[in-house]
Amino acid sequence: MNFISKYKKIAQWSVLLLVICFTACKKPMGGIEDPSLNRAFTPSGLSVRAVKDSAIFKWNMPVYGSGKALKYTLELAKDSLFSNIDYSVVTDTTGAVILDPEIALNTRYFYRIKVNEYKGTAPSMYLSSLTAFRLTGQQYFRVIRDFEITENTALFHWYQNANTAGLTKIVLTPGLTNPSPITTEITSTDIAAGMKTITGLSPDTKYTVQLFAGNKSKGILNITTAKPVTFTTILSPTDNLATAITAAANGDVIGLNPGTYNLTGITYITQKSITIRSVANNPATTIIKSREINLVGDSAGVSLAGIEFDGNYSGTTYGTAFMQLMGTQATTGAKAAFKAVKIENCVIHDYLRCIFRGNYGTAANDQKIESVSINNSRIYNVDQTNVQGYYMFSLEKLLISKLSFTKSTFYNLGQGMINMGTNLTSTVVPAISLDYCTFNNFGGNSKYAFIDANANKIVFTFNNSIVANTPLSGSIQAAAFRASATGNVLTFSNNNYFNLRLTAGGPTITLTGLTQANDISIDLGWTAATTNFKLVELPEFNKVFSASSNGSTVGDPRWAY
Repeated sequence: MNFISKYKKIAQWSVLLLVICFTACKKPMGGIEDPSLNRAFTPSGLSVRAVKDSAIFKWNMPVYGSGKALKYTLELAKDSLFSNIDYSVVTDTTGAVILDPEIALNTRYFYRIKVNEYKGTAPSMYLSSLTAFRLTGQQYFRVIRDFEITENTALFHWYQNANTAGLTKIVLTPGLTNPSPITTEITSTDIAAGMKTITGLSPDTKYTVQLFAGNKSKGILNITTAKPVTFTTILSPTDNLATAITAAANGDVIGLNPGTYNLTGITYITQKSITIRSVANNPATTIIKSREINLVGDSAGVSLAGIEFDGNYSGTTYGTAFMQLMGTQATTGAKAAFKAVKIENCVIHDYLRCIFRGNYGTAANDQKIESVSINNSRIYNVDQTNVQGYYMFSLEKLLISKLSFTKSTFYNLGQGMINMGTNLTSTVVPAISLDYCTFNNFGGNSKYAFIDANANKIVFTFNNSIVANTPLSGSIQAAAFRASATGNVLTFSNNNYFNLRLTAGGPTITLTGLTQANDISIDLGWTAATTNFKLVELPEFNKVFSASSNGSTVGDPRWAY
């Protein structure tokens, strides 16, 4: 009896253990898992390819699906747990295409697929994505130009073709918690002109802008309206600008009414940071004949906007450098910590030596600056004889955190662009960015065309630009860049470059030591004498119009149309 009793207990425990094991193997995956059938009844190889306004899904038939009229359910959700299903479709093929406006643009979606119930067989498990996709939508907006965005207005341009013939509206949605979209009708006159001005916008506000033909999106982009400006004083051409600069206090904003102003003496901005800008924010109507601007001592900085600076300050005499950093007037190499330099919507031209000289420091790191930024500007005709020996931005020994050039044009410039060739000992790693710029006819005197960083640690990104025709004269180094520190991050991506040569008509320079991606080399027909870089005569579908990292035109946007 004892033997039989023990046997029964063993059998009972064995059955219980099998039940526990079987229960533990079940997974709540939206279907019922049958170890012998369900896995073989589940699709495999689920993938998606997002192309502008369409998401193309593919998957493989399950192992046991051959010869069966199976139906599949494809589901999309904004979260990976599929808490709420945003879109669902049933299909009898191993693929599906979902188009805007069936799902929202610029929205991340996760996706999953299952086989539906078939002749009494339960639905399969879901096969879910591990990553999300998004649709960027069709893009018939032309690239935005900063000078067409003000505090309260924005001018938008679009490509004129069959795809935009039926445009109906532009919708601007502010980036607020509870946004109130602004909808503006597009008239037949607007369609014929290929542009529309929107008014009534709020200053210093981010907007998502969408172009529609009915409910179909034809373009999407983001803008930020200009900040309002409060002027401390406003001058006219008959006023003395040099006196106003000397008298200005830290933080003052000097406004200039349209006209021509003269700074024929050397200008010093000492231990203060000020702003000088045109009231109209238009460099074509506000001109300064400027010999040289020097920032002197701790906390010296300047912001310049909407002004043309003409280095031919007397009609026959040219300035040496547009701007310089000095410790003191008496001891230029003395230690100093400068504030930021910001140049916005300016034109700077005709200087003999360089654009920016920041190498006066007696020793490395004696002088430092927060940042130097140039945006939406044109700079040309500097050291055209290629004999001065200074890079356009001579920053040797200067400890700089950030240097950026965006949406700007540089041409007819001697030497090289950036010199950081003195090796520094610092934990600061300069971030150098050149983005959406146009360069033509520059370099020489055996310099590195783009940058000499020697063995300094830097982060260097050169993207979305057009670069053509080196050198201006003489020769340049075989490598366009020098930045030999181990671990440097150097990228050259989404650019169009052509005629980059060691000497005029000579061998091409090398772009080694850089991470390159998505660059093109389309000769646009520019020569050393070219000063008008407009792309309007190119065919609409030329690659330069879509080669940038966001699918828009490369180079300074002012030339895009």
